[in-house]
Amino acid sequence: MDRIQVVVRASTRHDPADVERRKKQLLDGIAAALPVPLAEVDQPTEGGVTAVLVMTGDVEREVLKLVSRLPAPTLLVAHAEFDSLPAALEALARVRQDGGDGRILFGTPEQIALELGREARIADSWQRLRFSRVGVIGEGGAGPVASDVDRAFLKGRLGIEIIQIPKEELLRRAEAAVPKRSDVSRFLERARGKSDASGEAVERGVAIYEALRSLVDEHRLAACSLRCTDLGAEPGATGCYALSRLNDEEIPTSCEGDMQSLFSLVIARLLGGGAAFMGNIASVDTERNEVLVAHSSCPLSIAREYAVGTHDECRDGIGIQAFLAAGPCTLFRLGGERLDHLFLREGVVGDARPRDDRCRTEILVVSTSPLGDLLVAPLGNHHVVLPGHHGDTLRRFFNRYLHS
Repeated sequence: MDRIQVVVRASTRHDPADVERRKKQLLDGIAAALPVPLAEVDQPTEGGVTAVLVMTGDVEREVLKLVSRLPAPTLLVAHAEFDSLPAALEALARVRQDGGDGRILFGTPEQIALELGREARIADSWQRLRFSRVGVIGEGGAGPVASDVDRAFLKGRLGIEIIQIPKEELLRRAEAAVPKRSDVSRFLERARGKSDASGEAVERGVAIYEALRSLVDEHRLAACSLRCTDLGAEPGATGCYALSRLNDEEIPTSCEGDMQSLFSLVIARLLGGGAAFMGNIASVDTERNEVLVAHSSCPLSIAREYAVGTHDECRDGIGIQAFLAAGPCTLFRLGGERLDHLFLREGVVGDARPRDDRCRTEILVVSTSPLGDLLVAPLGNHHVVLPGHHGDTLRRFFNRYLHS
């Protein structure tokens, strides 16, 4: 998104010089705190985010006439002078009475900028999600039974094209790949402690990454899902390194062919601005509001440190045991074949106690709200852990664009 547009509405009841002074002060303060340019315009152009600065009172009807031509939601900026906030409240009330949606941005310039930036990120994420190309590597077989998507619906509703690629093509490219020694040594040297995975297994993991990356580039994929269980018959063939690295390279990638979790990772990247961790729900404590999420791959960009071992199930290949720093996090998952369901909790990363009988990376999430829904009405197994608190942004995006 190249800029945020602001249209100003003010009455003539107040001294024009005072109004102009206050307007400049407010807009300059907001612009200084925004990551993108802020432009005052008379006639907004299509696309992006447009906010209406309700500069004074007695402009409600003008505001309503203007916002009727703007896409939802209605964004009204108000301040504490010239009856600005009372006018904004009245205008938004009428918008809602007429079935519309919106919000008033009020507070310091920095607070208003934070909200405008969030709205810009939501709108930009929707535009980037639409008409994207998503790959599925593998033909099916073992894997999640409740995590597929309605491909015809996604094509019609979002313009998303899903590209099916045979696993044989991935394996052929992996066999022909010559792994870079620097990639192998860097991965092992930065790991904590001694690895119990062989050097050959790491080379194989890097070769699978190179093969998968070549498919991503050739098919111009914005994201992909690897049916990694299809690789099980190939000695030492695990996709954990490839998935970890692609997620760090801004190519959201899920394992086990889980398409609903893949789109959860995509939304996490777009709205959160970074990589996220996809894992199994391994344990739930409804009394302590704790959930353990575990898998054998994790983007290294979100790990404070990591170790390298064999994969937990086949005891072959490689798996990544990552350790996340304590801090805020968001646990969520899109569900349903049309991605029209959402599970969402905010919390903090707790102190997990790894076990050998579970996947290598184990993340304990201590939720700020109850977790009983996970055991009563689950959307599926895999969930996504995104560092930071992003619940409000995720919920706004979902309600605006995906919720039916």
